[in-house]
Amino acid sequence: MRFSKQTTESKGFANIEDWYLSETGQYLLEELEARLTPILATTFGYYSLQVGCAGLAGRLQQGCRVKHQFTLGEAEQATSIEASPSMLPIASDSVDLVILMHHLSDTNEPHAILREAFRVLIPEGKLVIIDFNPKSLWGLRHFFQSWLEHVPFKGHFYTAKRIDDWMRLLGFDQSRLHRVGYLPPIQKPAIVRHLSWLEKGMRNWLPLFGALNLMVYSKNISPLTPVRHRWVTRKLLPAKVARPSVGRNMKYDR
Repeated sequence: MRFSKQTTESKGFANIEDWYLSETGQYLLEELEARLTPILATTFGYYSLQVGCAGLAGRLQQGCRVKHQFTLGEAEQATSIEASPSMLPIASDSVDLVILMHHLSDTNEPHAILREAFRVLIPEGKLVIIDFNPKSLWGLRHFFQSWLEHVPFKGHFYTAKRIDDWMRLLGFDQSRLHRVGYLPPIQKPAIVRHLSWLEKGMRNWLPLFGALNLMVYSKNISPLTPVRHRWVTRKLLPAKVARPSVGRNMKYDR
């Protein structure tokens, strides 16, 4: 277990991106980066779009093979595009990779955002969803403290199964599901260091209870093949056509 000394813990955070700069957040970010890098290293194309945690895009997508990388956020954030994720000003079938990082849990219209992601992705394009796992110690703390609206436990934590149901209805195929990070949801690294045995035990014996869900989907476009029903079939001519009686013995020029 390694902790970054970049920043110290504070009592409150403005948003999830600021929380990732804390020592606890840095630990989860290192774990996430290790899992995400092999996935993005095999992703090729021209355009990628990250929604949420725009300031972390450069680090997370460092090994991505997509040529042009963009981020989307609100006006006060340093992003490439300022727009609503539910109404993207992007042409359909034009983006190779979309990353939704902690955005589904922080919005009131998750279905609209997923529909827009499906629209802008090219056929077989990748969608990566990163969010907290409600079936974990982090989800348990969220269950008791979400009403406080404290980052990172504010918002709605969706289970991987529920998100998977939405995605299949839209036309996505799931390719990978990873659980990331087994650090207890404690904001004081000095205490967490003494609980390293708990982290190792959960990683080895309870792998499904990781702090983060890392879900990878691909846009599935199936060709539509018309099915002809028997009751619709009509014969234009009968099986045997009668030969005309007039001119039966006439010779035709060939």
